[in-house]
Amino acid sequence: MISNEEFKHLAELSKLEFSDVERDKFIKDFNHILDFASQIINAKVEEKSFIRSIPLEDLREDIVKQGLTQAEVVSNAPKQKKGCYVVPRIME
Repeated sequence: MISNEEFKHLAELSKLEFSDVERDKFIKDFNHILDFASQIINAKVEEKSFIRSIPLEDLREDIVKQGLTQAEVVSNAPKQKKGCYVVPRIME
């Protein structure tokens, strides 16, 4: 559980300001996240149920290949400028 003092310290370190209502909501939400993470950490699971053993000889060899050039990457772009994709602005 995160206390008011810990929250204030974290807010100060991150240079964020919160109203009292925002602080209370954040602390409540953050504590729910911590509770859920604790449940995951303490969950009883069997390793075999999630991990399948794969013999190394069944894995493919990692082969390095030449990648695309910048010109090839942007060649199909609807719009480009100075070798980069041009996309519509979504924020002002």
